[in-house]
Amino acid sequence: MSVNANSGTEQTQRKAVLDAVDRLAPRIVESVAEAVRIPSVNPKYPGQDYKKLVGGEGEVSALMNHLHREAGAATELVAVEKGRDNACGRIAGTGGGRSLLLNGHVDVVPPNREGLWDRAPFSGLITDEAVHGRGATDNKAGTVATAYAAIALANAGIRLKGDLVLQAVVGEEVGDHLSGTTAALEAGYGADAAIVSEPSNFTDAAPNLIPTTPGLLWFSLSLVGKAAHSGLRGLTIHPTLEGESLGVNTIDKFWIIYHALRQLEDTWARRDRHPLFRPGYFNLLPGVIRANPEGVLVPFFLADTLTVEYCVYHHPERSNEEVIEEIERTVRQACANDPWLSAHRPEFEWKLLWPPYTAPANHDLIPAVMKAHSDSVGGFDVTVPPQQEGFLGVCDLTWMDAQGIDGLVYGPGVGRTAHAENEYVPIHQIITAVKTYALSAMDFCGVAGMESPNISVSTGRRPQ
Repeated sequence: MSVNANSGTEQTQRKAVLDAVDRLAPRIVESVAEAVRIPSVNPKYPGQDYKKLVGGEGEVSALMNHLHREAGAATELVAVEKGRDNACGRIAGTGGGRSLLLNGHVDVVPPNREGLWDRAPFSGLITDEAVHGRGATDNKAGTVATAYAAIALANAGIRLKGDLVLQAVVGEEVGDHLSGTTAALEAGYGADAAIVSEPSNFTDAAPNLIPTTPGLLWFSLSLVGKAAHSGLRGLTIHPTLEGESLGVNTIDKFWIIYHALRQLEDTWARRDRHPLFRPGYFNLLPGVIRANPEGVLVPFFLADTLTVEYCVYHHPERSNEEVIEEIERTVRQACANDPWLSAHRPEFEWKLLWPPYTAPANHDLIPAVMKAHSDSVGGFDVTVPPQQEGFLGVCDLTWMDAQGIDGLVYGPGVGRTAHAENEYVPIHQIITAVKTYALSAMDFCGVAGMESPNISVSTGRRPQ
């Protein structure tokens, strides 16, 4: 059927899309649960068995590919590694409008201590209010919501002027963008702007809008000491006795560095303020520590080896290079005041360098999403705009920015449950997100017209 550019007023078109989402709501929830039930743990997550886990991401992408096709997209599975497909699609516009990318990731982190979960981590249990399980918040609800936004537009008969691009990617949880988002972009699935569907709120309130993300660094520090019998500790810790000539315990020496970096963390809390981040957000987390006598795991020796792993979140207006220099300088200064550490300086290994991202303050996508969210939760006569906040973590906007694509984060989920036990996503947030993505596409890409709405609702199940 040909498109009539004058068919339906803007309000009629928007209402048709919202109604289409409401009709799809039961299917949307079931699709989120279906995705959660697939244990798509990132096989490159440290400490995991790659051969055992690879393929889970691809199974979720197969589900997403099916939904993309239902929306009318020309689809492709883009893979750098076997079993790790990125589900990509493009719904061509009629021309004359801007293109929009909707991005989410299909990989999840491990469930951690399963005994602490109230139910099986990959249960995908649907209750009256939520869908439960690992990945529900981070990021399967948002990823599924992007596909259903496109389906709702198709069901409502809406034709966009600009292209709508869909990505369900692998690798996000470990910064493996070369296998995920960057691979999808380099395969041609880019756009003028992007919405990343990561969870954009910290509470169970309505989702916020995220225009900025922090920088993320992961580094390790390794120290060497000098082994000695545990009964000689007293002689080693008193400089008036034999001291470091007899033995050096790396655990004692680490506290010198720990306190220096802890003071730097306090300095950041006072100095590095940002209007969209809570004071004290930017931090240095010593998250993993391994210390022991070489080859021995009993405390009957002084520990002569130590490695500590730090995760760093820093101010988005500071570069990774600037922060790295400050951290290394802080450690050098602390070591200079200790005879052993000044002679046996710790070794740094920088393992992950994730640059920050900030959208241009005047970017047209920001008011488009604000209006779309307001219409989704309050109707056309009520203005309920989302608040702007800084992101809880990092996301693939960084790698889109590297390709010249600006965007923001908006998505369903309870950020405090991401990477934690008993992860869940509120159903009302999922439905609101689907509506917001669809209306945002209409506003940003432009509407060419409206065909007769398709009010039928298929089962949406994948071919077996």
